[in-house]
Amino acid sequence: MTHQFPPSRNLLTRRALPTTSRSLRMLLAFAALAVLCLAVGGCGRDLGASTKGWGSVAVANGVVYATTLSGQVYALDDFGLEGVSTRWLSSVGTENGFGGAYGSPAVGRYVYVSGIDGFLYAFDGSGGAGAVQVAWRQPQFEAEDMPPLVGSPALDEAGGIIAVGSEDGGLYAYNALTGENLHWSPFRTDGKVWSTPVLRNGVAYFGSQDGSVYAVSLETGALVWRFDTGAAVVATPLVHKNLLIVGSFDRQLYALGLNDGQPRWQVGAANWWWATPVSSGRAIYAASMDGNVYAVDDNGVLLWTYDMGAPIVANPVLVERGLVVASREGRVVLLRASASAQEAPLEIASYSIRDGEIKAPLVKAGGVGLGAATEQEVVYVGTDDGKVRRLQVLSGFMPHWCYDTQDNVQCPRN
Repeated sequence: MTHQFPPSRNLLTRRALPTTSRSLRMLLAFAALAVLCLAVGGCGRDLGASTKGWGSVAVANGVVYATTLSGQVYALDDFGLEGVSTRWLSSVGTENGFGGAYGSPAVGRYVYVSGIDGFLYAFDGSGGAGAVQVAWRQPQFEAEDMPPLVGSPALDEAGGIIAVGSEDGGLYAYNALTGENLHWSPFRTDGKVWSTPVLRNGVAYFGSQDGSVYAVSLETGALVWRFDTGAAVVATPLVHKNLLIVGSFDRQLYALGLNDGQPRWQVGAANWWWATPVSSGRAIYAASMDGNVYAVDDNGVLLWTYDMGAPIVANPVLVERGLVVASREGRVVLLRASASAQEAPLEIASYSIRDGEIKAPLVKAGGVGLGAATEQEVVYVGTDDGKVRRLQVLSGFMPHWCYDTQDNVQCPRN
């Protein structure tokens, strides 16, 4: 399959814009969310322009990183039951009109954040508590028509590459340490790219609002393959064995050959797919905006469904005890998630968050380093009111702490 793309534009040579134009672009980005929701249906309230943000977080080595639409990036020291404290807080929002972020940060040598202002930021917090600086940002100069970055950046630490999609239809890739633009970047699609790319074995896999899923070589920028779903693809794909699992706004969940992009099977839902599926190795668990969790085996056989009773936007996560799923309205559930059609899913525990919607991916503890084995059964939940919660799963969603990124203070645990 071949496709002709428009010639690349050099975004590094455009002239700067005044702050008022930058603010207008951010408002247009919010409006674009609402327009897309109206076009495909089923978004429901507050998923578009009036949203306060996703409440996206990332966790690495005992530090929780959170971004807000009010323009801050937080690094929070996680002390488990002892609470949480601010390690550093970026001042980019007040200095440069950062405007905030929808996507979760990517964490490596630096903390990478895709901004609504159209810049990809690399924050260096290695100076210790309270110290943070911008190691680099790209593009170096603001473009006249520079669009927002909605999806999260993706980091390939082994290859030293950071990549992110843009509303201008491009996939941009940079040297993760220096910020230098890769020689082929950007790769162009015919639609806005909200999908967070997955970088695996030298290939970037991602979706576009032109309705296609792409596989692109990170070395050359050449198109490896393209698959057309016929509707917008904003979800982040999942690599499962030799398959790429991704949902589309055509209400189908596709399994594509990782090497050739050919369809192996598909599973239909009653609404479109936003959340990224998760794999246990034996089964794939995918959540749809129709409110159901679907369990599918390697051959595309539907094993079971579980109705959460409300749309699901957040990515589910697997922990030792099962599958953690959150509905948009704030209900978090731990399911005994079997890989068999003979064993129905069972709700083990549930937790309700008041006054906040869950649209950001759930994040489980990874290398928190607090010592006790039970501390690893932890899920972090970000909500659209700017709050981040640490929930211990072993105790039936016992809340350890809550942090309000809007007011920079700890908040009541529920």
